[in-house]
Amino acid sequence: MDKKHTDDLPADKEIKTQETVAEAEETNASEDYVEDEADEVFDKKEHKKNVRTIISRIILIVCAVVFCVSAFMLINIFLEYKKGSDIYKGVQSEVLDENTPVTVELPDGEVEIPFTYNHEALLAINPDALGYLYVPSVNLRLPIVQGDDNEKYLETTIDGEINKNGCPFVDYRITGGMSASHLIIYGHTLYSGTMFSSLHQYRSSGFYATEGNDTFYIYTEDKLREYRIFSVYLTDPVSDTFTFNFPDLESLRKYAAERKEMTMYDTHGDASEATQIVTLSTCADNLTKRLIIHGVYVGETTIQSES
Repeated sequence: MDKKHTDDLPADKEIKTQETVAEAEETNASEDYVEDEADEVFDKKEHKKNVRTIISRIILIVCAVVFCVSAFMLINIFLEYKKGSDIYKGVQSEVLDENTPVTVELPDGEVEIPFTYNHEALLAINPDALGYLYVPSVNLRLPIVQGDDNEKYLETTIDGEINKNGCPFVDYRITGGMSASHLIIYGHTLYSGTMFSSLHQYRSSGFYATEGNDTFYIYTEDKLREYRIFSVYLTDPVSDTFTFNFPDLESLRKYAAERKEMTMYDTHGDASEATQIVTLSTCADNLTKRLIIHGVYVGETTIQSES
């Protein structure tokens, strides 16, 4: 509208027109502000969404990396377990002749052993070897060594390989070798189920009560010794259970009576006249405890080893 035409308008109409224009401008400004505010809110939401997406992707990547690393470590662990298991299978084939079972006479009568033992073959593999443990109830057949400390054979196999399977060993502080009054043999419990893992079946009284499951044997040189299980229990890693080098039979038998009292279920093994005790010890309950199996010497026989 040109100025002349405006001048022709009444004064009140001119004022109203100006107010209308002002209101329109104010409305437009308000709408622009609302639009800007909406854009800002939208941008914030998009930013948060993008941040969440980035965080989610980072978490996913981290989880994938952790999974891959864990899987890699587990595979390596089980490969190491398998390698250790293969080592002992090889040792067994060299030391035990499974094609030649033998029947021996022991205090409880005749016992058939499903293999012939060669002590010289075991010594040729490792001069630290003392003998061979045989627990028929779980078909456990493993060599026994005694080193200069209690660390070496935790992760060293019978043939000197560094491996988590280790090798069952006698506490290095025990004197007298396989004739010691108290022989403590340590062995691992492993996820692979090898070494001393199967001994955990003795935590069941029903397993112990099965005929023949109360006995184990140790080969040493040309002798086969029989042991009767008289106590099974859990103990702390450091306890009086690991007492050895008794000065006389009286102290050994007192120890045996105390261990008999600790058994987790009734056993028919009698250690009141013990002349030797063999203790099998392995980890239990996530390394917080030790499973203890005590056997009392019953008798022995001389056998002819293969040469």
